[in-house]
Amino acid sequence: MINKYNEIFKDYKEFIIAKSKYNPRVVKDYTSTSTYFPIISCQLSNFIDTDYCTIDMIEKHEEMYLTIDIYTKNKTIDNNEVASQLVNDELTDLTIQFFNSIKMKRNLCRLTPNADISITRRTIQYQGLISSTRGNIIRR
Repeated sequence: MINKYNEIFKDYKEFIIAKSKYNPRVVKDYTSTSTYFPIISCQLSNFIDTDYCTIDMIEKHEEMYLTIDIYTKNKTIDNNEVASQLVNDELTDLTIQFFNSIKMKRNLCRLTPNADISITRRTIQYQGLISSTRGNIIRR
């Protein structure tokens, strides 16, 4: 299996922390016990795509799917309340910038209902095809 996820996650986390003014927490797995907002959770699913393998199976391609959930609440900054939707929009824009720069294709970007209505949640999904020999992402 091609392990590009850890590299992408590390670069994404550094990008978001450097660019966001809201000091988000970026984690691989979100637990409902976490109380720190804003928070970004990244989850991965992947498989070897046999449609894009050479006949002798020397060069394989892995289909990678990333799901990013952005959870935000109203946030107080310098005694001013910032709406959770503004924080969520900024983090969404930064996420889109990052994944466009690494050539992954966005499949979904939508607000997702959440059990706690005080939390704004947005789900974004990306996919990419990764070459096993070169390790690069081939946009679909």
